[in-house]
Amino acid sequence: MTPESGEAGVVAAVVTHKRPFELARLMESLARAGSGLLGVVVSDHAPGGETTAIAARAGFPVRVLENPDNPGPGAGWARAAREALAWHGDRARAVWYLDDDVVIPEGGLDTLCAEARREGFWAVAPLLEDAAGRLWAFPEPEERRLRRVIRSVGSAADAISVLGSDPLRFVWCTGACFLVSAAAIGRAGFHREDFWMLGEDLEYSMRLAAAGPSGFTCKVRVPHLPGAAADDARARTGGLVKFCALLQNLGYLSFHCPQSRHMKRYLAGNYRRFFRTYGFGPFERSLAWACFAGGVLAGEPAGLASGARVRARIKAHEG
Repeated sequence: MTPESGEAGVVAAVVTHKRPFELARLMESLARAGSGLLGVVVSDHAPGGETTAIAARAGFPVRVLENPDNPGPGAGWARAAREALAWHGDRARAVWYLDDDVVIPEGGLDTLCAEARREGFWAVAPLLEDAAGRLWAFPEPEERRLRRVIRSVGSAADAISVLGSDPLRFVWCTGACFLVSAAAIGRAGFHREDFWMLGEDLEYSMRLAAAGPSGFTCKVRVPHLPGAAADDARARTGGLVKFCALLQNLGYLSFHCPQSRHMKRYLAGNYRRFFRTYGFGPFERSLAWACFAGGVLAGEPAGLASGARVRARIKAHEG
């Protein structure tokens, strides 16, 4: 994915929103991630905080793009990736899409690049693990047999003994840590900006996998460590808003994206999880229907008008 010389390399694209602790932790880990890191572009969706100060003490080149409209991760990643490629030109052989709450292990970037070169992948992802080391939001292997196998793996550390050490092709992956070559971006484009949040990374990875060789490696395990949510009414409202966006985006992906027809089988499980989490009252049922109608019937991701109406209803109802 990146040449062996030090003249070219990788630019990271990070989206952040009111998480200075997590962003600072990520920046610290990037300093040890590998020799190929040319710099970082941060799309800051809550300007006025600590992002500029964190960037100034990073120890490597960082550009901060302020976007107070908070348009969602897809728009943030797309903007940061465009800036990354314009900033370094032909030297930028890949863009490394990162959530602000991941922690990169020492040498993780070097290993991802080596595994991508080894298999001829133009997009590669690591395994993600939670704070307890459990496999988190695992990729969907291209080989059908392995889809059941990966669901049987408890910890990310055990995955290599179960799935093997060779990189594997995926159908889709979670985009919290996703390395994509500039050539792949030139062919498949950037993240879509109409999902608002949750699901835009799945669509992007499926688009890349359909266009060229893409996969994951068990040799790199990346902790994904979001901060604990406050146990109050505001946290419930925020969680409800996000879950509804997920439902609508999954419905849209399942019925309106040619690369993701297989995702239909995951819809029912996510609706069950929604009702277990928030209850089965009249308001919750009406929200679930609105998400289905917007994503499946209207064919709109959650960033468009129908999704905005759902969010407005939640905020009015929850106060």
